[in-house]
Amino acid sequence: MDYELSPAEAAWRDEVRGFIRRNVDPGLASETRLKGNEGRGPLALRFHRALRDAGWWGIAWPKEYGGLGKSAVEQWIFIDEIESAGAPMLPLTVTSVAPTIMRVGDEQQKREWLPRINEGGIDFALGYSEPEAGTDMASIRTHAVLDGDEWVVNGQKMWNTMAHSATHNWLAVRTEPDAPRHKGLSMMIVPMDAPGVTVQPIWVWPGLRTNALFLDNVRVPRSNLIGDRGAGFYYAAMALNFERLAIGSVGMGRRMFRNLVRLVRERVVDGRPLKDEPWVRERIARLAADLEAGRMLGLETAWAIDQGRMPAAESSMAKVFVSELVQRIADAGCEILGLDGQLHPEEPTALVEGRMQWLYRLAPMLAFGGGTNEVQRDIIGFLGYGLPRK
Repeated sequence: MDYELSPAEAAWRDEVRGFIRRNVDPGLASETRLKGNEGRGPLALRFHRALRDAGWWGIAWPKEYGGLGKSAVEQWIFIDEIESAGAPMLPLTVTSVAPTIMRVGDEQQKREWLPRINEGGIDFALGYSEPEAGTDMASIRTHAVLDGDEWVVNGQKMWNTMAHSATHNWLAVRTEPDAPRHKGLSMMIVPMDAPGVTVQPIWVWPGLRTNALFLDNVRVPRSNLIGDRGAGFYYAAMALNFERLAIGSVGMGRRMFRNLVRLVRERVVDGRPLKDEPWVRERIARLAADLEAGRMLGLETAWAIDQGRMPAAESSMAKVFVSELVQRIADAGCEILGLDGQLHPEEPTALVEGRMQWLYRLAPMLAFGGGTNEVQRDIIGFLGYGLPRK
């Protein structure tokens, strides 16, 4: 593929940048640093309303579903520019769940769920992981039993991010207990206000909130099972591939890197400019090269989707490389800034808004969000290179 943007893609990038200039201000960027709002503060919600008003909520959705019909490459450009500007990114409801419903849901399900998602009235948390089933989704124990026209759901989910603010859960459940593990799961939509749903907060190291989710005899309509019974493992994998397209964006890393470079150019330590230190220049140069490599991996994944493929290996490559690149940026930033790099964003003298220590604490989460990097390397091996699974 050609990694240079076409004239139409470059024009779209410039249009996105114009939207960002009109709708992103320092207050929005500051709000995203506040503990607990998870990108859902009042300014973030206002930004998302502006996206919907512009018709940009379903950028890559087909026009028949209310989207712009943009290509996956154009969606990647949008996500990359939004993250680079420090604006709240599109929720996974729009970029991961909705595209899966479009591909596997029946016509009634598409008519029921997609317009409500596009209007902003539906927001999903992703219910995959459990206390004893992380990346190994085939080990899921949460189960659903059909009782007349309703499913009765029982079980527990872990790391259910956004469950405290979502309207619904995109839930992986076991519906075929006698089938092989991979063929016994189904995907189901569970309203968060249904009786028997309990959310318990879990605060993680960077000050972010995730949740434990408990489901006690929760009843949902039979029609809330999306697609075919027993195919949920493959639907979840599809949704995760779309999710990794967003995770594989270098936008956030490039923003942090840009701020670090700006500081290096200005800062003097012990009478010597940081920019004159050979080891600092070497670290900066390596990160610049890696950011360009990450950009190419992300574009290649999006391009593969536009060719009609589901690029499991490519999306895993982008996810592994970019998540570990963010770790390297954080590590370099904290080393270059020294003790000053450990200051919290609330400290008045914090450099680069105290984001380097925040990124250092956040980065490990990126290595297992969307599937652990160890498993992603297995996927790359057997799907990308045909290596044996064992």
